[in-house]
Amino acid sequence: MINVSVAMAVYNGSSYINEQIDSILNQLKINDELVISYDESQDNTFDIISAYASKDARVKVFKNFGSGVVSNFENAIRNTQGEYIFLSDQDDVWSEDKIEIVMREFVRTGADAIAHDYKLVDENLKPLNLEDKSGFELRGGSSSIIKNLVRLSYIGCCLAFKRNMKSYILPIPTKQRSHDWWIGTMTGLIGKFLIINDKLILHRMHMNNATPKSRPPLTYQFEVRSIILFNAIKRAFVIKGSADDFKN
Repeated sequence: MINVSVAMAVYNGSSYINEQIDSILNQLKINDELVISYDESQDNTFDIISAYASKDARVKVFKNFGSGVVSNFENAIRNTQGEYIFLSDQDDVWSEDKIEIVMREFVRTGADAIAHDYKLVDENLKPLNLEDKSGFELRGGSSSIIKNLVRLSYIGCCLAFKRNMKSYILPIPTKQRSHDWWIGTMTGLIGKFLIINDKLILHRMHMNNATPKSRPPLTYQFEVRSIILFNAIKRAFVIKGSADDFKN
């Protein structure tokens, strides 16, 4: 049985992907898996991930037949088989004990989803601010759904959740961006969401990554919040209705 699945979405990732994959595989156990969803790229990303898959049975590659970061992550999550699912960007570096720490908290607390802290670094893994502040210090780190609708404080590359959350998460209604906003909202709405302050990844910021460099227009922010809120309420009613039918 697969215990841990890492769901990674890749696109034009050749510059940094080796370092990230190595940091993940070094802590996966023999029966764990790294599920990579591949969006058609203009570099040699596919050659790199195919080489890993040919040498290591834990690495599984699935082509994404949609397009965009949300579709790519949705494809990765859909193809996971593990009891615990960790999301991964293609260009970060995980601390060597990330999985161990997060799994320990799953067991200790009975959480259904966990978000951890992170350090922002540049393309050379150097801290981006002189104060060496963490992501939570810069953006906050709250499990409150309301607070996260005001400002997103959990980001996808720091999220992990139990397999039973997949049926509530998929399909993802926010097709352009903010899959992490949706996943955090749904797992917090349905299950127990835990924030831990350990800084467990170096979150690399560079010219070509998908993380926005500035806040998007207010119209876009309002649109995303509306989509998340509307679909979360809609899905919650469906879930409640199904539970009531089961009781009857």
